[in-house]
Amino acid sequence: ILCGTLIIPFIIKAFGTQQVTYTIKYNDGDAIQKDEIIGILTGPIIEILAIERSVLNYLQRLSGISTAVLQFKKKIEKHGVGLLDTRKTTPGLRLLEKYASACGGSFNHRIGLFDRILIKDNHLAAVQATHGSELENFLRSVVRKNNSNYVIEVEIDEIEQLEPAISSGVDAVLLDNFSPTLIKQAMMKNMNRVVIEASGGITESSILDYAKAQPHFISTGSPIHSSRWVDIGLDWE
Repeated sequence: ILCGTLIIPFIIKAFGTQQVTYTIKYNDGDAIQKDEIIGILTGPIIEILAIERSVLNYLQRLSGISTAVLQFKKKIEKHGVGLLDTRKTTPGLRLLEKYASACGGSFNHRIGLFDRILIKDNHLAAVQATHGSELENFLRSVVRKNNSNYVIEVEIDEIEQLEPAISSGVDAVLLDNFSPTLIKQAMMKNMNRVVIEASGGITESSILDYAKAQPHFISTGSPIHSSRWVDIGLDWE
C-alpha cells in the first residue's frame, strides 16, 4: 500500500530544490504491484540526487506501515472488529506514522494526551480506586467533571473491574492484556453498554484469536514498530 507521496513537495521545498517537479501516478492508499512506476521526478540531476534518499526513506517506511496495517485489517474485518493504532510511534514521526496507519485502513486513535481522557491502571492505583465502589465512585467523579465532552476511557486489567467501570458512565473500557477467553466473557457482561477496546501485546500471529472474541476494537502498535520497509527505488530514464 503506497504512502508518503504527500510529503514529497515538502521535501523538495526543504532542500531548496525548486526546479524539481513530481508527477503522481498513484495516490497514498493505493495498492501497488511489484515493478510499477509510482511517480516521476523531473529536474536537474544534482537536485534530484539531493532529495533522493529522503524521498525514498519516507516512502519505504510509511508504505511499509500501510502494508502491514492492511494485513492486520484483513485478518479481523470479517469478525466486525475495528483496528486502532496506538501512541507507540517513532519520536518526531507520530503524525506521519498515524497517517500511514490510516492509509492502510486503521482508525487513528489517541493522537496525544489532549484528545480524550484515558484513565490508566496506574492512575487508579495512585488514587487507591482499583475495585468495587471506590473504582465506580472515582470514575463517576471524572465523568461529572468532564465539561469538554471528551471521550472518557478507562483501562482495566481484571474482569472484576468491568462492572464498576460500566456503571460509572464512562464511554469506553480498555481491556489491557486480557486473554481472548476473558475478552469474550467481558463482551457478554457488557451487553453493548460501553465501547470495548482490547489491547496489549497483540501481534499479527495472535490478532485473529482476539478478533474471534469480538471486542468492538483491537488496538495494536505492532504494524508501526514491527513493519518492514517496502523496497522502493529510483531509476533514471
